[in-house]
Amino acid sequence: MKKTLFITLPLLLLTLAAIGQRAELHLVNNSARNLAIKIMQKNGLAADTLYSNLSILPNGRATEYFARTGYYYLKIEASLQGKESVYSKGNPFQVYVGTDGYSVLTITYSITENNVPNVLDGKRISKSEFERN
Repeated sequence: MKKTLFITLPLLLLTLAAIGQRAELHLVNNSARNLAIKIMQKNGLAADTLYSNLSILPNGRATEYFARTGYYYLKIEASLQGKESVYSKGNPFQVYVGTDGYSVLTITYSITENNVPNVLDGKRISKSEFERN
Protein backbone atom coordinates (compact mmCIF):
# COMPACT_ATOMS: atom_id res chain seq x y z
CA MET A 1 0.00 0.00 0.00
CA LYS A 2 2.79 2.43 0.91
CA LYS A 3 4.62 1.73 -2.34
CA THR A 4 1.47 2.43 -4.37
CA LEU A 5 0.94 5.69 -2.51
CA PHE A 6 4.53 6.83 -3.18
CA ILE A 7 4.14 6.12 -6.91
CA THR A 8 0.63 7.55 -7.25
CA LEU A 9 1.27 10.80 -5.37
CA PRO A 10 4.14 12.04 -7.60
CA LEU A 11 2.13 11.15 -10.73
CA LEU A 12 -0.85 13.06 -9.38
CA LEU A 13 1.30 16.10 -8.59
CA LEU A 14 2.85 16.05 -12.09
CA THR A 15 -0.59 15.83 -13.67
CA LEU A 16 -1.90 18.73 -11.59
CA ALA A 17 1.16 20.81 -12.47
CA ALA A 18 0.65 20.14 -16.19
CA ILE A 19 -3.03 21.05 -16.02
CA GLY A 20 -2.25 24.32 -14.26
CA GLN A 21 0.30 25.55 -16.81
CA ARG A 22 -0.59 28.62 -18.80
CA ALA A 23 1.27 30.30 -21.61
CA GLU A 24 1.94 34.02 -21.27
CA LEU A 25 1.73 36.82 -23.82
CA HIS A 26 3.27 40.07 -22.61
CA LEU A 27 2.21 43.13 -24.60
CA VAL A 28 4.27 46.32 -24.39
CA ASN A 29 3.02 49.66 -25.73
CA ASN A 30 6.02 51.85 -26.62
CA SER A 31 3.88 54.62 -28.05
CA ALA A 32 1.94 57.71 -26.99
CA ARG A 33 -1.28 56.10 -28.21
CA ASN A 34 -3.98 54.14 -26.40
CA LEU A 35 -4.18 50.61 -27.75
CA ALA A 36 -7.37 48.60 -28.16
CA ILE A 37 -6.19 45.05 -28.85
CA LYS A 38 -8.20 42.10 -30.05
CA ILE A 39 -6.46 38.75 -29.67
CA MET A 40 -7.86 36.58 -32.44
CA GLN A 41 -7.66 32.78 -32.46
CA LYS A 42 -7.12 31.06 -35.80
CA ASN A 43 -9.44 28.12 -36.37
CA GLY A 44 -8.10 26.47 -39.52
CA LEU A 45 -10.73 26.57 -42.24
CA ALA A 46 -13.41 27.91 -39.88
CA ALA A 47 -13.77 31.62 -39.17
CA ASP A 48 -11.28 33.11 -36.72
CA THR A 49 -12.74 33.90 -33.30
CA LEU A 50 -12.18 36.61 -30.74
CA TYR A 51 -10.11 35.22 -27.85
CA SER A 52 -9.77 38.37 -25.75
CA ASN A 53 -10.03 42.18 -25.70
CA LEU A 54 -7.37 44.29 -23.99
CA SER A 55 -6.73 48.00 -23.55
CA ILE A 56 -3.25 49.33 -22.92
CA LEU A 57 -2.48 52.91 -21.94
CA PRO A 58 0.38 54.83 -23.59
CA ASN A 59 3.75 53.34 -22.59
CA GLY A 60 1.88 50.66 -20.64
CA ARG A 61 1.93 46.87 -20.44
CA ALA A 62 -0.57 44.01 -20.27
CA THR A 63 -0.40 40.23 -19.98
CA GLU A 64 -2.77 37.62 -21.39
CA TYR A 65 -2.74 33.94 -20.39
CA PHE A 66 -3.56 30.91 -22.54
CA ALA A 67 -4.55 27.44 -21.35
CA ARG A 68 -4.33 25.72 -24.76
CA THR A 69 -1.93 25.48 -27.67
CA GLY A 70 -3.03 27.36 -30.76
CA TYR A 71 -2.33 30.04 -33.34
CA TYR A 72 -3.32 33.63 -32.65
CA TYR A 73 -2.84 37.11 -34.08
CA LEU A 74 -3.51 40.67 -32.93
CA LYS A 75 -5.80 43.33 -34.34
CA ILE A 76 -4.84 46.73 -32.97
CA GLU A 77 -6.47 50.15 -32.92
CA ALA A 78 -3.97 52.82 -31.86
CA SER A 79 -5.72 56.07 -30.96
CA LEU A 80 -4.47 59.49 -29.93
CA GLN A 81 -6.68 62.51 -29.34
CA GLY A 82 -6.46 64.93 -32.27
CA LYS A 83 -4.95 62.32 -34.61
CA GLU A 84 -6.42 59.70 -36.90
CA SER A 85 -6.58 56.20 -35.43
CA VAL A 86 -4.22 53.62 -36.90
CA TYR A 87 -5.47 50.07 -37.43
CA SER A 88 -3.16 47.08 -37.93
CA LYS A 89 -3.23 43.30 -38.04
CA GLY A 90 -0.23 41.31 -36.86
CA ASN A 91 1.21 38.10 -38.21
CA PRO A 92 0.04 34.82 -36.63
CA PHE A 93 2.06 33.45 -33.71
CA GLN A 94 1.97 30.08 -31.99
CA VAL A 95 1.21 29.62 -28.32
CA TYR A 96 2.26 26.29 -26.80
CA VAL A 97 1.01 24.73 -23.57
CA GLY A 98 2.17 21.18 -22.83
CA THR A 99 3.39 18.85 -20.13
CA ASP A 100 6.98 19.77 -21.05
CA GLY A 101 6.52 23.55 -20.83
CA TYR A 102 4.69 26.55 -22.21
CA SER A 103 5.27 29.67 -24.29
CA VAL A 104 6.28 33.00 -22.80
CA LEU A 105 6.00 35.59 -25.57
CA THR A 106 6.52 39.36 -25.70
CA ILE A 107 5.15 41.61 -28.42
CA THR A 108 6.16 45.27 -28.41
CA TYR A 109 4.07 47.85 -30.28
CA SER A 110 5.84 51.00 -31.48
CA ILE A 111 4.66 53.81 -33.71
CA THR A 112 6.60 56.80 -34.99
CA GLU A 113 4.52 60.00 -35.00
CA ASN A 114 4.94 62.40 -37.91
CA ASN A 115 2.59 63.64 -40.62
CA VAL A 116 1.86 60.05 -41.63
CA PRO A 117 1.84 57.45 -38.84
CA ASN A 118 4.37 54.67 -39.46
CA VAL A 119 3.51 51.34 -37.90
CA LEU A 120 6.77 49.40 -37.58
CA ASP A 121 5.22 45.92 -37.77
CA GLY A 122 1.99 44.48 -39.03
CA LYS A 123 -0.32 45.11 -41.95
CA ARG A 124 -2.53 48.22 -42.04
CA ILE A 125 -6.22 47.35 -41.95
CA SER A 126 -9.44 49.37 -42.10
CA LYS A 127 -11.59 50.30 -39.12
CA SER A 128 -14.33 47.95 -40.36
CA GLU A 129 -11.90 45.02 -40.50
CA PHE A 130 -10.75 45.82 -36.96
CA GLU A 131 -14.34 45.90 -35.72
CA ARG A 132 -15.18 42.48 -37.19
CA ASN A 133 -15.28 39.82 -34.40
